Amino acid sequence: MVMNLDSMPILCPFFTKCDGVLLFGSVGGPKEFHPRDRTGAKLACDLILELKPRRLICGFIDEPEKEKLRAAGIDVRLGSCNCSVDDLVSSFPSLPRA
Repeated sequence: MVMNLDSMPILCPFFTKCDGVLLFGSVGGPKEFHPRDRTGAKLACDLILELKPRRLICGFIDEPEKEKLRAAGIDVRLGSCNCSVDDLVSSFPSLPRA
């Protein structure tokens, strides 16, 4: 869940405020940005469910959205907005579960 800041994606601190989802094929691999309609949390969940990632890193996520994503088999973790997106992806196993 990212915001595009100065043409560089950063982790968005709030689930409902993100610009979109940045998908990684693998650590250091190709990245794909998928923009979202910014009208609400439900739409962010729907976009994520359509993309079918195995893992998700977010700065904050409300309980209903977190449970919906976990029920779909997505491993949801929390990351610091002070870290680069690449660093967060490479340290995924050590990030706290949401």
